[in-house]
Amino acid sequence: MAETLGKRWRLLLYIARMRYPRYPAYYFPVFVLLQGLKKLRSDLKLRLLDFYLQPIPNVLFEQLQSDQLVASEHTLFVSPTVFREYVVEREINWINLVLKVAKCSEQVEPTPHDKSLVSIILNKQDVSLLCQVAPHADVPLNALWVKENLVENLNERYTRHTGERYWARLQRITEGQHLPAIVAKANIFLYQTPYDLSSDMVDFILGRYFETPRLLYRNHTYQVPLTERFLGNTFYTKHFAILVHMRSLWFKCLNLDSTAGAFEMSGIAQKSLTTLQQTTTYNNFLLPERFDGPNMRPSCPFGLRKYFHSLRSSLQAYLKMENNGLVRNGIYPVFMLRGERGIGKMAVLRSVASALGIPIYYADCSEIMTSISSQTETKLSTAFNKAKVCEPLIICLENFEVFGVDNEGHEDQRITGSFQAELMTLFGRQYSHPVVVVAVANQKESNTPKLTSLFLEVIQLHSPTTAERLELLRWISLGHRYRLSVAQLQKIAEQSQGFTLADLELLYGNALEAWRRSQDTGRVGLNHFLASLDHMQSTFSDSLGAPKVPKVLWSEIGGLAKLKSEIQNSIGLPLRHKHLMGKNMRRSGILLYGPPGTGKTLIAKAVATECNLSFLSVQGPELLNMYVGQSEQNVREVFARARTASPCVLFLDELDSLAPNRGVSGDSGGVMDRVVSQMLSEMDGISKDPGQQIFILAATNRPDLIDPALLRPGRFDKLLYVGPSCTVEDKESVLRAVTGRFRLAETLTLRKIAESLKQDMTGADMYSICSNAWLSAVRRTVKEAIAGDSIDEGLNADQVIVTEDDFKESVKKFIPSISPADMAYFNQLKGNFSA
Repeated sequence: MAETLGKRWRLLLYIARMRYPRYPAYYFPVFVLLQGLKKLRSDLKLRLLDFYLQPIPNVLFEQLQSDQLVASEHTLFVSPTVFREYVVEREINWINLVLKVAKCSEQVEPTPHDKSLVSIILNKQDVSLLCQVAPHADVPLNALWVKENLVENLNERYTRHTGERYWARLQRITEGQHLPAIVAKANIFLYQTPYDLSSDMVDFILGRYFETPRLLYRNHTYQVPLTERFLGNTFYTKHFAILVHMRSLWFKCLNLDSTAGAFEMSGIAQKSLTTLQQTTTYNNFLLPERFDGPNMRPSCPFGLRKYFHSLRSSLQAYLKMENNGLVRNGIYPVFMLRGERGIGKMAVLRSVASALGIPIYYADCSEIMTSISSQTETKLSTAFNKAKVCEPLIICLENFEVFGVDNEGHEDQRITGSFQAELMTLFGRQYSHPVVVVAVANQKESNTPKLTSLFLEVIQLHSPTTAERLELLRWISLGHRYRLSVAQLQKIAEQSQGFTLADLELLYGNALEAWRRSQDTGRVGLNHFLASLDHMQSTFSDSLGAPKVPKVLWSEIGGLAKLKSEIQNSIGLPLRHKHLMGKNMRRSGILLYGPPGTGKTLIAKAVATECNLSFLSVQGPELLNMYVGQSEQNVREVFARARTASPCVLFLDELDSLAPNRGVSGDSGGVMDRVVSQMLSEMDGISKDPGQQIFILAATNRPDLIDPALLRPGRFDKLLYVGPSCTVEDKESVLRAVTGRFRLAETLTLRKIAESLKQDMTGADMYSICSNAWLSAVRRTVKEAIAGDSIDEGLNADQVIVTEDDFKESVKKFIPSISPADMAYFNQLKGNFSA
């Protein structure tokens, strides 16, 4: 024996010396020995490793296990290293999951009523589950990806708190261990649903679900997805009115009987081999869902978490309806979510309902409201009677702004009384699970005060701030493969003032679509998002009044050098040095006054562009309305839009028509007086809130007509005169700005043209002169082309050369827009209002 080992050893050394002649012969055997010990150490470490259960979204889980022969909610996704260690044959991919329940609960102090013998036994013993196992490259070494529903089933069984981490070990199946077999009969009961599902629909859905073999465990709750892909286009389209709101059908497995009649804890059910018996329906909480569809992100967007917590905390008090003191005292769970369209009201409601495990019944108030009050009352009663069928339940009243309003826009007292009576009837019944009414309104303010007073709490969703838009963009990016850095998302958030959750989702989708159409080989970049942002802002800003950043540079404004410096110091300084400005030392508004055509509006746009601020322009007369109170509401909405778009420049043009002297307007209803008072209060509110960076610029031709209260310090406390160009230098600067895109003759000097303009001229006057000179050059170019028979070859703008003769001809035809009498009047105003 020893001689044989010696021969083998000498042979090994000889082979090692021949294969690696540069090294001693014994290096190779030692290396092999060390590698074997390393592998043994790694295997022992894996065998002793504790894994934690990482829940993943239910939809994502179904996508990952679509290639499995047996569909099971008890499938574990592990790293490839762990899979190779524990699975000997890939076809037999079963493994024992040993849950360390005691380790999971060691940091949780049980309450006195939990210290029963059964709970102690259940919470101190390790629990073994037979599960399928599959490899996935993204799973960490010490993690097990499991379906979210499995974790919630374990939480329900072992009374674990949400968020507690489960720890477990893996064990290979033993030789004598029985694998799950096909069961002959499975008893289930369905969770009750508020929608009317016929028995044929239920049979079809369950039959479709069990076409694939499914591993079932006793007393576990299972979810059937009601998607078009799962059910088929024909069935989904036929029952679209119901399935569009029902995302899932839930059932619980009661008993499993094998072919021999034995009692089984687990087994495989298949449509053609298993008899499925439904015993009864069941009212109980559903399993909580905290992920958003297939994405590894929470169901509630990050920027809406405060509204999520507000609504959830309000519902927590009503989770136990039996002998609930609030309900007995007439404090009913009736809530309202109010905000503009697309701001995320339904996202908040769905995320709260999913987290609490409460189904939602959707009732559209536009369908409930009819021209006949009795029909409206019947439809409302039908919606509330769903609580008799299903509990727990959230009754969601969509488009609630149209409810209780007659054809003339007034509050319908009969419908309001009927709504109150239905609430009394609804909560007069005895429930074992919570029943909640949540109305969703798309208006910022209520026009039915009596109806609104019936709600316990009205949660107002405001337009997101810059920080909230950044959080929303982060949440949206988690649902896409292609993501931007936080710094890039910050730039988008700063420039997307006034955008809601729906707008930001559309922006993200448009940017990705633009990147795909461009066939850019690189990754999606910030430029794609900024281009889509500019397109959306230009599309929607005019129709919706959304603020946007204009594109007017100081270089495009000629002259007015002193005025530019003054405005930059008034607005740019507080932006650049926020820490140096006192909390209450801030300028409220600047009033630009002067003759028409001097560039007051252009200056306001340039301020917004250079400071990278949103620009919201409002013409004074467009805020006035014939209905009582509507003009004041328009003023409030303008300032509200400015607050949501902060930092923002609010430009009020034609201020003299919006805020004339009170008491002298002569209107019978005193509308203008109320408008002026509303504007005073809004400006005072802005000046008192240092956190709102809103700069108000106003323009007028007649500052003497404006109410004096607006011109006091703290409101429009700085009046700047914007006059015509008087000096040759100013005129030359304006001409250079206007003719920046012209092709001028080489012999032409703008200085000479400016010297030929003797009188004072506004920017509009010089724009008129340049425009007429351009037209004169175009006519001359066309005549020369016709004379030279080159008109057929085509002309372009680069062939138009403006000469000095064109300007001289234009100056001869020029008629000044301001007469000497008007100029004297404006000079007098300048003396009266200038410091």
